[in-house]
Amino acid sequence: MAKDFARLTPLSVVVERKEETSELPKIIEACKSGERQAQQQLYQQFYNALFAICLRYATDHDQAKSLVNQAFLKAFQSLHQCQDYQAFPAWINRIAINTCIDHVRKARKKRTAALEEAAELAVPSSVLDKIAAEDLLAMLQKLPPMSRAVFSLYVIDGFKHAEIAEQLGMSEGTSRWHLSSAKQELKKLLRNYNRL
Repeated sequence: MAKDFARLTPLSVVVERKEETSELPKIIEACKSGERQAQQQLYQQFYNALFAICLRYATDHDQAKSLVNQAFLKAFQSLHQCQDYQAFPAWINRIAINTCIDHVRKARKKRTAALEEAAELAVPSSVLDKIAAEDLLAMLQKLPPMSRAVFSLYVIDGFKHAEIAEQLGMSEGTSRWHLSSAKQELKKLLRNYNRL
């Protein structure tokens, strides 16, 4: 697998990533000591990955940036808990996801949702081939906040409905309804995109 990665990635990028990985324990230890320069390095190294996660849950770029900053603040405050430096990327990604879940939970308005059977999103691959990643993200951001969160947690992050229900304080049936609603809305948006 590493050989495949090296074959597809320019050597300079592979060397740079190895250096980033080997420097990570030193950077984290410096962050634990409160060194601002190390915090800045860590922020720069993981900003793009966390921004990509937060953008799936946010309504716009500004909100995503705010969520990223909240996630970093939480990470810096609990950095002493991170002992396994190899697991750090997964650990900080999880903090970003939890920050987004907290945001969605706070923003959620109380309402009762009708339960429906989740319909599969059937889109021809020819349509998906034509869609740019930015357009897909823009479509995702047009969804209502709770449906967007459920869709992201279920489809992109791989959570089960029971886990989503617990995280967002809803029933499993409501989680399924939000997923179905998101799929139906995305289906409409994809049809309109295909007409362009």
